[in-house]
Amino acid sequence: MNLFLYIFFYFFLLFSIIGFGNLLQKLFFKDHEISIGYLGFFGIFLLLIISYALNIFIPLSSNINFIILIIGFIFFIEFLFKNNLEKGNDILLILTIFTLLIVFVLTAKNHDDFPYYHFEYIHLITKSPSAFGIGIFNHGFRTHCSIFYLSSLFYLPKAEYNLIHIASVFFLGFANFIFVKKIYVNLKNKDNLYIILLSLFSLVLANVFFYRMAEHGTDRSAQIVFLIVIVEILQLINRTNFDKLLFNKIIILITIAISLKAFYIIYLLLILPVIYYENEKIKFILQIFKNKIFYLCSFLFFLFVS
Repeated sequence: MNLFLYIFFYFFLLFSIIGFGNLLQKLFFKDHEISIGYLGFFGIFLLLIISYALNIFIPLSSNINFIILIIGFIFFIEFLFKNNLEKGNDILLILTIFTLLIVFVLTAKNHDDFPYYHFEYIHLITKSPSAFGIGIFNHGFRTHCSIFYLSSLFYLPKAEYNLIHIASVFFLGFANFIFVKKIYVNLKNKDNLYIILLSLFSLVLANVFFYRMAEHGTDRSAQIVFLIVIVEILQLINRTNFDKLLFNKIIILITIAISLKAFYIIYLLLILPVIYYENEKIKFILQIFKNKIFYLCSFLFFLFVS
């Protein structure tokens, strides 16, 4: 595949994912300012729901995927026009991070399981609807992971299957942005030293241990997500007033991580410290069940387990 075309599609995917994050913000967080890093994870979250739901009825062909991603790109353009001045530095930072991560993409080899069942699973999603009961054909097919559905959206005209292995780079890139921003904001405000140190540690850990694509199977991206979750939960329980937006970010991230590997459902226990530090625990639990994001996360979880 032509290098120029490869890089073009790489940034096209980045912008489309952010665009879908902008769409989710407009639908559920209209009155809140969301960083581009979280728009990225919101976009991944929404694309997972779309890919799961569509594949029940149709295969995710290259033309269908292109139409979906064009919609995300349109919302990215809308985001740029709306925030061209306020978000200028953030846009420059996200472009810098993902430009550096091109090296991560171009020089890395695929995970050892990629030819065993990753590619076959993704190929099946792009060629047929409702991949149920396929575990009898290949033991690897029993290891379900939502990253296969995200990757299947990267099957595009001209690019074909050349980009389906790069989904993990978006988890690493958006996590890098979130950690860098946390370090910068807290240093600027001379506040929360523990958040600065923990974010710095997480930034180093994510890039030293997770930069090799060969190590990104079906769980490393989830581990990166949980580095963010731990930092956010510490911030949440140390605030005087409950931050609903921050809590919604946490449950979206946890849902994404669980969909990447079902084993990580055990990390729902991370919500317990949040409940423990709430003064009105019963009222807080009832508010969860009134939260639209909770039901959206439950819908993705239902699609994942069904």
